[in-house]
Amino acid sequence: MKRIIPVLIVVAACGGDSSSTQCKAMLLPGDLVITEIFADYAAPAGSSGADTGKEWFEVYNASSRPIDLQGVVLTLSRPDGTSPHTHTMSEATIAPGQYLTLGDVDPAQLPAWVDYGYADELGEMFNTNGGKLAIACNGTEVDHAIYNDVSSGHSQQLDGQTAPDYTTNDDLTRWCPADELSSPEFDPSNFGTPRAANQACMVIATGMCNDGGTMRTTVPPAVGDLVITEVHPNPSGADTTQEWFELYAVNTVDLNGLKAARSTGTMYPLTPPGAADDCIRADAGTYLVIAKSAVAADNGNLPKVDALFNANLSLVDSGDLRVVDGVGTVIDTVTWTNAASAATRQLDPDFLDASANDQEADWCDATTSWFQGPPPGDKGSPGAVNEQCAVVPPPGQCLDNGTPRAVVPPTVGQLVITEVFANNTGTSDTKHDWFEVRANAPVDLNDSQIGRNTGAPTKLLSSTCVHLDAGQYALFAGSKDMSLNGGLTNVDFAFTSFSLIETSGGDVHISDPQGALIDAVTWTAIQDGKGRQLSSNLIAQPDAATTNDTTSSPTWCNATHVYNGVDTGTPKADNDVQCP
Repeated sequence: MKRIIPVLIVVAACGGDSSSTQCKAMLLPGDLVITEIFADYAAPAGSSGADTGKEWFEVYNASSRPIDLQGVVLTLSRPDGTSPHTHTMSEATIAPGQYLTLGDVDPAQLPAWVDYGYADELGEMFNTNGGKLAIACNGTEVDHAIYNDVSSGHSQQLDGQTAPDYTTNDDLTRWCPADELSSPEFDPSNFGTPRAANQACMVIATGMCNDGGTMRTTVPPAVGDLVITEVHPNPSGADTTQEWFELYAVNTVDLNGLKAARSTGTMYPLTPPGAADDCIRADAGTYLVIAKSAVAADNGNLPKVDALFNANLSLVDSGDLRVVDGVGTVIDTVTWTNAASAATRQLDPDFLDASANDQEADWCDATTSWFQGPPPGDKGSPGAVNEQCAVVPPPGQCLDNGTPRAVVPPTVGQLVITEVFANNTGTSDTKHDWFEVRANAPVDLNDSQIGRNTGAPTKLLSSTCVHLDAGQYALFAGSKDMSLNGGLTNVDFAFTSFSLIETSGGDVHISDPQGALIDAVTWTAIQDGKGRQLSSNLIAQPDAATTNDTTSSPTWCNATHVYNGVDTGTPKADNDVQCP
């Protein structure tokens, strides 16, 4: 139920006045304390999710006197001070022991919970990788606060158990997201305590956890104690609730204090699904499921959830994951490419080791659903022993109906790029990008490479032989997921290390396993929503890999067949147009 916080102070909320940079008040460090930050608005159903005009933060007057804020300088930046934006405050007063909220709104159009509007002068607050808010007076910093974990629709609050203090708010462990039971719903679906004292945060003693009602010292893992055994980066449902990963405990340890992250970016703590101080015990020989939601209806009907990780950590289709301890030591890390839709990547149970799982050849796609009720669940084995992976062929070989044989790599002229789609209708989402190649001789695509003239290529990894007979096509796209790629249902490989550029300078190529060029095309522009095709009468010609060098030549023209109700092209099929 929506509850509006009553106005506690009277403030003149005028726009910024750059005519004076001097503070009217003589402020010392700690006179003002930043106590609450609301960086990510949660829009009700059917409304815009834009943050502009919805962000705010709160300050507290820790002095014993009213403070005139005219001339106070506000700064929003990254935690290291880069990308700063500033605003110099106009007339506003805050009483001693009271709170004041400042928002990115027009001063003439303040919502009920904002006292002062700084318009757009601070820019938008950062939702990922953290931010920093600072207050200065006559060149002296009065206070600053760094925020990291952003939860949509929930403010970040300084612990309300004690009076706000400018040194306490430097400790990120003293901050917590607004709890929907402890903090009011100041706007539908948005929770916080603007203009009021904050909720109490559960401050957990470092190295301690609650084990069935008794506080005890945690048992931190060392390198080798935990093994990442399964990842689910491409669920059939929402990534924000249905992504998960699994850890195998070699020895009995606690997960409290661990964090999960990509190779770069923010590290997010693993938290208990119950009370914040509960022990997350991992008994030796058990598998633990780390998910984004503990609610079965939201997480894909997982049989159990042992710990949670932040929804802002995305397990992308081709990516990596690492688990680190409280001092930054990497406990385990894995990488993967081309994760299948609605199926996990699983470590073969013969390789339960934090070093062995570094080899992608020891991983495979799950084939059995863990939830059999309606609707059928995604494939995987959360909290249980993984499936055995198929036989891994030695280098230079692939499995043909389960039997290893030598890969038949392509040579020049045997693969021809016949169609390119780089500019979809209505959005710039690069997952809609795709191109196709046609085989003019029997070849295998295993270990071949696709890419652009600059940047890292994508290697086509598969233990199963990816064979093309003469006249067959292979399709490459920005995603295998048809809900993301514009309705493509038959993508052979996804590319994530590059995207296709629709304007001047676009190019794409395919190379053999050693990187020798097989075919390449370039273009100057590709029309919005149009596949660019090599003329249908040229695709099978012996010199097709030469006549297709540039899509601006008369040998190329726009496709006319509509393949998804909007865009044109003939993905993984014969081209439909004979060009002039």
